[in-house]
Formats: sequence, C-alpha cells, structure tokens
Amino acid sequence: MNKKYILKKNYEIEKLVQRKNSVGNKYYAAYFIKTKEQNPSIAFSISKKIGNAVVRNYEKRVVKEIIRKEINKLSYCQCLIIIKKNSTELSFNEKESQLLYILKMIQKKNKENRNEE
Repeated sequence: MNKKYILKKNYEIEKLVQRKNSVGNKYYAAYFIKTKEQNPSIAFSISKKIGNAVVRNYEKRVVKEIIRKEINKLSYCQCLIIIKKNSTELSFNEKESQLLYILKMIQKKNKENRNEE
C-alpha cells in the first residue's frame, strides 16, 4: 500500500473513533468518516494480545494487501480498520471476503450519509 494512503496522526484517529460511524463483523471492525480529500486515508490496528510481533505484522500486511486492491472504493473517506483475534484463524480468501464485506458496508453508509445532507 502506498504511503500516501496511510493515516498516522493520533488526533485524526481519535476523531474517527469519537464520531462513532462504524461497521464490523466477527473478524474486523472499521471506523470511518467522509472527507473532502479524494485520496483515502487508512489506519490499521491490532491488539498486542494477539500473538507476537511477527503474527501481528503478518496480519497487517495481509489486510493492507487486500485493501490495496480495493483502495478506489474508499475515495473521500478516512478509515480505521481494527483486526480482531478471530481473523488469525482465517485463510487469505476468507479474510478477503470479510474485508470486502466491510468495504461494501462503508460505501453503503457513506451513500446514506450523503443523502441525509
């Protein structure tokens, strides 16, 4: 994933969580807000309770690779993706289908928010 899409500022991540726009399932959760910038900004989070550093970094790399293919679906959006413990048991294809479901839900909620404005 290109560095221009990474969200790193702590205050921006806090703002995402405080807005409480979220979607999720058993394996992943995502907080998001609509922005005026066309390029999406994405942050990834995984608990230190999940495995060791090698396992956590592997999970983040896999999620980044899946998101990289679908990055155009998240334009005008800032997003925090939280990786849950259950996701370590999934195969790559299962992780991909679960994340694509999350992305579809984010798109759907963003469209609903645009209609309300």
